[in-house]
Amino acid sequence: MNQARKCINSLKAYNPGLIRAKYKLDANESPYDLPVAYKDRILKRMRKIEFNRYPDPYARELREAVAKKNKVGPDNIFFGNGSDEIINYVLQAFCGPGGTVIIPVPTFEMYRIAGVINGNRVIEIPLDKDFDLDDKKIIACADKTRAKFIFIAFPNNPTGNCFSYEKILNIISSVAAFVVVDEAYLEFSGKTFLRHLKRHKNLIIFRTFSKLYSAAIRLGYMIADRKIIDTVNKVRLPYNINSFSQAAALELLKMGRYTAEKADIIVKEREKLYAALKGHYVIQKSDANFLFIKMKQNAGTCRKYFQKNGFSIRIFKSGHSRGWMRLTIGRPEENEAVLKILTRSVE
Repeated sequence: MNQARKCINSLKAYNPGLIRAKYKLDANESPYDLPVAYKDRILKRMRKIEFNRYPDPYARELREAVAKKNKVGPDNIFFGNGSDEIINYVLQAFCGPGGTVIIPVPTFEMYRIAGVINGNRVIEIPLDKDFDLDDKKIIACADKTRAKFIFIAFPNNPTGNCFSYEKILNIISSVAAFVVVDEAYLEFSGKTFLRHLKRHKNLIIFRTFSKLYSAAIRLGYMIADRKIIDTVNKVRLPYNINSFSQAAALELLKMGRYTAEKADIIVKEREKLYAALKGHYVIQKSDANFLFIKMKQNAGTCRKYFQKNGFSIRIFKSGHSRGWMRLTIGRPEENEAVLKILTRSVE
């Protein structure tokens, strides 16, 4: 007997794609592992952890460090086991069953999934022909439905572009809903809404360690008004950030020069690959660490060819992104290999 809630029956379990591949370019991870010397620093800090004790439930030392980096107060910081957990928490804290969530589409799929899981009404508003927001439609919809949340990825995933800054500001200024601006790819775009946080109490900013620092530690954080943080802490599960992730993050924050250098390499590689492909494909200009490319063959054929050559990439077979692929920027040699496939074989 299937006793699952009806909304859960409409979902499919998340498919992470190929876990192991010669060229893993499907999850927007950094292609660069940490050097051994940096790992040794992390391990040295971890040796001081008391394995028989629970982690600091408020990650106090890490909150201080992240707050200092972002020039906000520690009370403005909230950590989650990846941004996915924070999405779930904010919906639990403020939205509730039947509450309305607005998302532009296509976008990061966890906004919709978390909304469905929490029994929310999820309204999708398509992007325009340039993959930009329809701010007027979003504002009108938020007003009509008394929406609780609007989620905006900046840059957007999977299209890779940053939406119009002015349109996002217009939305933030015009609605009563909370507006989440997800800056997961900040290191590659250099664009942020952080300076608007004090003026707009409905603004919530997401950041993550996953895209440039270390996806392995599963650590995201939220920057928001203290009252928002206090409320979300009421639904947070105890000890949600383990001691090892806290220790690793504290050391990762000290690696600014290294991570900046790697981000610069990735951005240059992104622009190089974009320039080489734009004459062959319909391709979106990107502000992130990936490219959004319209396929010239059907999804099954395209996937098989890439897998045969050792590549794992993200191919969309349904929804608003159907017929497109998302390609993470890899190391220079990986990008050269994928360029040969795209320009000589798939075409």
